[in-house]
Amino acid sequence: MEIKLNPCSIVCGAPCGLSKEYITKFVIAADSGLDRCLSAGITPDVVVGDFDSAECDVPTGAEIIRVPPEKDETDTILAARTAVQRGYNELRFFCAFGGRISHSIANIQMLRALKNKGIRAALFGENCVLFLLSKQSVRIPRFAGYLSIFALGGSAYVSEKGTKYPVSRQRLSSDFPLGVSNEITEEFAEITVHSGLCAVILEEK
Repeated sequence: MEIKLNPCSIVCGAPCGLSKEYITKFVIAADSGLDRCLSAGITPDVVVGDFDSAECDVPTGAEIIRVPPEKDETDTILAARTAVQRGYNELRFFCAFGGRISHSIANIQMLRALKNKGIRAALFGENCVLFLLSKQSVRIPRFAGYLSIFALGGSAYVSEKGTKYPVSRQRLSSDFPLGVSNEITEEFAEITVHSGLCAVILEEK
């Protein structure tokens, strides 16, 4: 049975070229993601965070969820939790790369936690996108850039068709980046993760 997707955009604080074109109807800003939203002409529906980095005032009408700075979760994780609690099952995290590397790694770990709960999610940065695959197949349209696949937390077996370096049930390990910097040469690339968990990264040139 196909699950109906209910998308939500969560805007984080890393530098990025945020565009209204890809933003969903419902938007949550995570702390300084508020500044990113307003600079792009986007008014968030909800703003979540401890407000230790946001510089702009919250616009009239936006809901505020304020949390103390001494906490275990990042503002982005709290924004994701807010979205899931409100029934959203596809989360698109914008401005999620390119700032503090610690937060980029935290966001990747968050994707794994969301995937374990059956939530579809992806991180968008400056000219790149990252999502996770496990025992799944996807078709990716050709673009001018690089396709990289990394095993997370052990080994994974992966097939890639329509790429410069096609592979069939290739073993990837989390201690050697064999899957870095492939390219799509056909109209679509077909990626299958037969076993294990992989991060898929698409980077424009």
